[in-house]
Amino acid sequence: MTDTTPPKISLQDQRSQAMRTKICRAAIDCLDRLGYAETTFAKIQAKASVSRGAITHHFPTKQALVAATAMQLLSNAQGPVERGDSLDVLPVYDLIMTSWTRIVNSSGGRAIVEILVACRTDAELYQLLEDGLLDWDQSNLALIAQSYTSANGEREDTELLWSIARNFLRGLLLHEKFVSSPEYLTRMMDRFARMMESQLSVRPTPDQETQQ
Repeated sequence: MTDTTPPKISLQDQRSQAMRTKICRAAIDCLDRLGYAETTFAKIQAKASVSRGAITHHFPTKQALVAATAMQLLSNAQGPVERGDSLDVLPVYDLIMTSWTRIVNSSGGRAIVEILVACRTDAELYQLLEDGLLDWDQSNLALIAQSYTSANGEREDTELLWSIARNFLRGLLLHEKFVSSPEYLTRMMDRFARMMESQLSVRPTPDQETQQ
């Protein structure tokens, strides 16, 4: 009989992962408050209350740290679209609003926008992230197509609509500087989510399709 018990994680590995997580959280805070250019090892070190050696042991360069932080944030961003039990699939309106409030309009969401903008001019950062970004995009679109369908039923259209939604949400973070009222952004989000309701819907489960 094959032993399927997962290997036990050593105490050292647990401590190492905890330190990496602590450093990445500090990086997120710095990216959100200070922006990419002003995020330095010294400021991350002060925020995390760790030594510079502890940071460079795990992340030899700023770009390596920011790239790891980006992939952690993107992994967390899969949450609203991951499908477990079909009953957990969010209605389209709730999917859009939850993605905005929990993922995009947050410290992590603002940090990822800083990172993506930095990729335009920081070649080393982009090189570290390029494959991961492309893989994440395909994974995210596949999750959406698994749980939702466009009005015309075509997968390509479903993925296109979700790409439009993601870009709208990220762009709204930048548009925030053009308006003085948070309520106006809330109205924009509500209107956009209701527009998306006319284009996307929750995909029926196999049982529901059989009953139709």
